[in-house]
Amino acid sequence: MSKEIKSLIVPKEKVMVVESTWNLEQALRKLIETGWTSVPVINPKMEVEGIISKSLILNHARLEKVPLFHDFKRRNVNEAMKRNIPTLSEDTTLHYGIELLVDWAYLPVVNKEKKFIGILTRRSVLDYLLKAFYNEL
Repeated sequence: MSKEIKSLIVPKEKVMVVESTWNLEQALRKLIETGWTSVPVINPKMEVEGIISKSLILNHARLEKVPLFHDFKRRNVNEAMKRNIPTLSEDTTLHYGIELLVDWAYLPVVNKEKKFIGILTRRSVLDYLLKAFYNEL
């Protein structure tokens, strides 16, 4: 599988993101409103800093003993997000992308300048593989 992931990327315009400067209340409200469980965290330069999820926010609140929801306004996303996540580039091979997606529901994709351009999802890969499978029969 030497195919590149470029055609399978969900573009940034279709992806909900959270900024690292947001507070936890803003992030949690956005996650609840949109139905996403996890989204990329970007900085003002459009660089990926990590991911944030409902469970990361709630676990952070539990560990830090954040007593009330209104205290989420005093905590920033960068305190609760998961850092050091793998990122891909447009020329990443599908084979390598699939290997990483075993452990991740999606992975951020960045360009040569390390700017966020979208995500590769398990769904986009599986849709592609199903189409390829049925066309080969």
